[in-house]
Amino acid sequence: MIRFERSLLVLGCLCLVQAGLNAQSKVKRYDVTKETDYGIVYRLPETKVQIVISVRERTYTPGVLSSYADKYLSQKASAEPTRTYEITGSTLRILGQPDTTKQYLIVFDKKSTAPFVKLTDRGILYSINGNTDPSEESSPHHLPLGQAIEQKVADKALPSLPREYAQAGTKSKQAEIAANYLYEVRESAMNILTGSVDNMPKDGESMRLVLDRLRTEERRTQRLFLGDTTERVMTYAFIYDPTGEDARDVVIARFSELGGLVGRDDLSGAPVLLSLQATERAEPLGEKEQRKKDKQLEGSVVYNLPGEALLTLTYEGRKLASEKLPLTQLGTQQALAPKMFSLTPAQPTAVYLDTRTGAILNIRQE
Repeated sequence: MIRFERSLLVLGCLCLVQAGLNAQSKVKRYDVTKETDYGIVYRLPETKVQIVISVRERTYTPGVLSSYADKYLSQKASAEPTRTYEITGSTLRILGQPDTTKQYLIVFDKKSTAPFVKLTDRGILYSINGNTDPSEESSPHHLPLGQAIEQKVADKALPSLPREYAQAGTKSKQAEIAANYLYEVRESAMNILTGSVDNMPKDGESMRLVLDRLRTEERRTQRLFLGDTTERVMTYAFIYDPTGEDARDVVIARFSELGGLVGRDDLSGAPVLLSLQATERAEPLGEKEQRKKDKQLEGSVVYNLPGEALLTLTYEGRKLASEKLPLTQLGTQQALAPKMFSLTPAQPTAVYLDTRTGAILNIRQE
C-alpha cells in the first residue's frame, strides 16, 4: 500500500534572503512631474541563480502480520521500519536582486506627455510608459516560501475482519484468518465481474459501488501483511551568487539515501555540485574606452546587456540539471537616448525590462 504526501519545503541559503527576491514581481507606478524634477531614480538588478532540488522520502512501516506475508501471500515483507531518500528532479532558474552599484536617474524632457515608470518595491526598473504589469508579461516565477501544498492522508482503517480474528490467541491464527478473509474478498470480486453470483447488482453504478468496497477491503487486509510505504516529495531551493568568473564543483548541499538532503557542511552526505562556464562574456574595456562609455550613459536610460553561462548541477557524476542562463555579472550596460521618450499623446513609446537581468524585453508603441 502506498500513501502519498506532498509538501513544499523551501530552504534558503548561500548569500540571500529568499523573501527579498520574491518581492520583485510587484510593481508600482511613479508619475514624472515637475515635483520630481522630471526625473526618477531606479536600480538595475544583478542576477542570482536558484537551484531547486526535489527529494522523495519513502517511509516503510511494517504490518502487524508482516512475518506471515511470505507464507500466505508469497511476498516478502520486512518486519523492520525503513526510511530512504531519492533525488527525483532539479531545475536551475534565475532571480534578480537590486544592484546597489547600478543606480541611475532617468531625466525626461519637460515636453514629454505624462511620462511614468514602474519600479518593483525594491527600486528595480520594470517599464517606462508601460501599461502592462509583470503578471501579464512573461515575468519570472518564484518558489513560494514555507510549507505547502498537497497532502493525501493514508487509509488507516482496519478491514471488516470476522470476530474470530480478534478472539484468536496467537499471531499465527490471526494471520490464517486474515488470509482466508483476503482470498474470500478477492473471490467475491471476481464472481461479480464474471457474473457468477445469484444476486448481481441491479445496474452499473451499483456494481461499481460493490466492487469499490471489495477492493478497499482487499487493500486494508493486505496492509496487515505488507505494511505501508509513505511517500513524501520535498522541494528545496538554494541561492548561488555568481561572481562573474567561471566556477567548478561548488558544493550546494549534500545528499545521502539514508539522510536525504543535508547542509553542505554535513559530511554524512555526498556533495551536490554546481559548475558555471561562461559562454558569452562582455569584453573588458580599457580605461579610456570606459570613460567614454560612462559619459554616454550619463543622462540616458541605462539597461543591462547580460552575458550567458552554462550551469550544470551534478551528484556523484550524474547530471541533475543543465541550463544556459543569462547573467548580468558577465555582461555590460547600454543606454537608450532620452529623446525616444519625447512622447506624442497618440503613440507613446513603452519600454519593458526583465527584472531578473535588467535586459530589454520589449520596445513598442502603446
